[in-house]
Amino acid sequence: MNEAKEQRLRHVGSTYRLQLNGVGFKGARSVVPYLDDLGIETLYVSPITRARSGSTHGYDVIDPTVLDPALGTRADYDALLAELDTHGMRLLIDIVPNHMAASLENPYFVDVLRHGRRSRYTPMFDIAWEAADNTVILPMLDSSIAAAMDAGRVHIRRPLAGSGYVLTVDELRLPLDPGDDEDIAADLCDVIDLTDPAARRQLELLLSHQHYRLVDWRTAAHAVNYRRFFDINDLIGIRQEDPDVFELTHQLVLELAADQRLAGVRVDHIDGLRDPAQYLQMLRRALDQAAQGGERPVILVEKILERDEELPPWPVEGTTGYEFAADVTGLFIDPAGAEAIRLSCAAATGDSRTFTARATEAKRRGIDVLFAARLGHVCARMTRAVPRSAASRPNPAEMSVALQELSAQLEVYRTYRRPGERATSGDRRQLDHAAGAARNHLAGRELAALDQLVAILKGPTDPGGIAWEAVAAWQQFTPPVMAKGVEDTALYDPGTLLAAADVGSDPMHPWRSVAEWHERISARARRTPNLLNTLSTHDSKRSQDVRCRLAVLSELAEEWEDAIRRLEGRSQVADPDVTDRRYAYETLVGAWPAAGAGGQEFTRRIQDHLVKAAREAKRRSSWLEPDEAYEDRLIGLAADVLNDPASREIVESVVRSVEAAGATNSLSAIVLRAAVPGVPDVYQGDDSWFLALVDPDNRQPVPYDDHHASLRSLPDGEGVGELLAGWRDGKVKQAVLRASLRARRGDRELFAEGDYLPLPTSGAFADHVVGFARRIGGRCAVAVVPRLVHRLTGPARFATGAEVWQDTVLDVSVLGQAVLVDVLTGRKTSVEAGTLRLADVLRQLPVALLVTDG
Repeated sequence: MNEAKEQRLRHVGSTYRLQLNGVGFKGARSVVPYLDDLGIETLYVSPITRARSGSTHGYDVIDPTVLDPALGTRADYDALLAELDTHGMRLLIDIVPNHMAASLENPYFVDVLRHGRRSRYTPMFDIAWEAADNTVILPMLDSSIAAAMDAGRVHIRRPLAGSGYVLTVDELRLPLDPGDDEDIAADLCDVIDLTDPAARRQLELLLSHQHYRLVDWRTAAHAVNYRRFFDINDLIGIRQEDPDVFELTHQLVLELAADQRLAGVRVDHIDGLRDPAQYLQMLRRALDQAAQGGERPVILVEKILERDEELPPWPVEGTTGYEFAADVTGLFIDPAGAEAIRLSCAAATGDSRTFTARATEAKRRGIDVLFAARLGHVCARMTRAVPRSAASRPNPAEMSVALQELSAQLEVYRTYRRPGERATSGDRRQLDHAAGAARNHLAGRELAALDQLVAILKGPTDPGGIAWEAVAAWQQFTPPVMAKGVEDTALYDPGTLLAAADVGSDPMHPWRSVAEWHERISARARRTPNLLNTLSTHDSKRSQDVRCRLAVLSELAEEWEDAIRRLEGRSQVADPDVTDRRYAYETLVGAWPAAGAGGQEFTRRIQDHLVKAAREAKRRSSWLEPDEAYEDRLIGLAADVLNDPASREIVESVVRSVEAAGATNSLSAIVLRAAVPGVPDVYQGDDSWFLALVDPDNRQPVPYDDHHASLRSLPDGEGVGELLAGWRDGKVKQAVLRASLRARRGDRELFAEGDYLPLPTSGAFADHVVGFARRIGGRCAVAVVPRLVHRLTGPARFATGAEVWQDTVLDVSVLGQAVLVDVLTGRKTSVEAGTLRLADVLRQLPVALLVTDG
């Protein structure tokens, strides 16, 4: 074992995700005492490097070498670290290696625009120069450049201090490289009217000699020649495979990592990189060197794993936990009810497609509408990679069709071929499955092209060879196709229960049996014991509390369909269509505030979400071609339902039926997150009831003073059980969260390294319980949570006491004799005859987390 492997990892413990924009380092510092009281051990923040002006999230980086001045100074950052250290906490930072902002605020990008391929920063950006005659296609206009010139919107301005002439189009100010056209630039400078034919010819000549071409932003999908982050024109891909680029873009991160108070990094969108394994190996070495022999910084990657996909053998601690959130939600979904809702939805809408079919079609459409230029880029490389000895060489059109279909049929974000290495069994399996599905949609020479394509993707990839270039290009092509087709389209029109439609979920099979849960958690504990266990993220379509409530609909599918029929009977219009109406009804139930929905703020939130969801679904409106008249009808639908007393009562009756079971599911999720192997991750605001929808709804400011005051007022011990009666105020959730996190912090070794032991259950309601133990040495912890509780209790009741649980028991004989204390209520329980009666353990609260007494 080498020295690096013998180094211990920096402790993370539990994390709290905080969006820094609008808060800054000073604001984050003020929250630290509250997080410490809550039991948090690591503050996990959004990107801290300089983003473009007005950024709301920090992922549009313009200079990764400096801290973002919008967040504060270096002194402010140091003060945050000092505050964390005072409380025995650390910082986890988010880094963005895949892309930067293609912004005129970005000094590296501007230098490339001014000097073209002569710029020393040209290697930084992933630009297909040869595809556009050694220029960068800039989709920054709302018309063609010719139309802008016709309208007199284009001018040349006087040189700025030391920066040369600039081209202006309305508010845009782009650098000019006059080259041999210095006199032309001088003659045109500050001329008010450039529509004169002579001046126009001179202007066109000057622009033809620039290193960029301005085009209408609507043409980007077919014209742009740089790799974008998904389909976002103003985010440009970075070439981290170049060691010099890696060194430049990571110098600040590595400087900060030398400080042991920094726990480590979360790597954004790892799948976007050309060679994730190479990048992570470079990052691992660099971070270990920065640690100077001290504890190693942790590395966590944002990676969406599909249902049976495993994380590649990367030098990381794990993922950011989308798969955990999906598994937790799945415990609360009844298979029969979820299927009944899917069939009812198909009957009502006339769309019986499976989710897989919806996603595949959305990916095909996305390639056509959003990624046509990128498809051409990949196609050109694949066509060149076909061996000259091939009996039949596909033409570019045939290769393009095969590429599109194979990419649409791939059910994971990408494969992970590396130069000079064989394809793994997992990659071959995914390719074979995708190719098999693609064959059903191709014919003739397109099938032959598919065979050539698969042969290249599975064949030799010599470093620097044309085959490797083709494979690498395709592997960077499929992640945005998958993201736009699934995350940003199909999940907004899933044809099934919305609780099952979120990032990392499997809407075709969203439920998890108890046995499957234990199997998945045990496997994850073996492979990545330090991964994040998250329930909600800034990318979630719906927060965990919303999903936990909506999952209950699967337990009363008939009642839910009856409510929809009654709501439809109240509707006076046929538009918005039935698909969007059903989506709206379910969204209202899921997001209905625990304290009751009142006022225009809730109406506005629902209306904003419905418009965004419609644009993402791309059936009746879209971001590229918004149908404002249709969106107005969606806005009106939300207002009509909420303002009509009878319709509102129908929605409220469903909420009353599911909310107690939904709240129970949320409490169960909190205990599961704290007790299983891995690192509990709490999203900002999710320390109380958090019934939020997709961003920007889930990025709203959190009233931390109120949250801290509530925390200070919480009782200890058996008084916590009394909070259940007033559960709507969120204090019972906060109490369960605090107790579970503090228990984990109190015995780090047990929860970080203890064995995971599934515990059998028996009795009348054995299938409604998840129980497991963590054990190390003579210490243990036992987690007990219910599932599918509406079937146990009916509406408006919590799953507590003997009346509910009757003879159901948990087999804890593996623990021997022990006295356990519930950290949530303080109540002690002796293990007798190797069993725990749920009627006793779940007497005061519907969840329990017991640890060895003393």
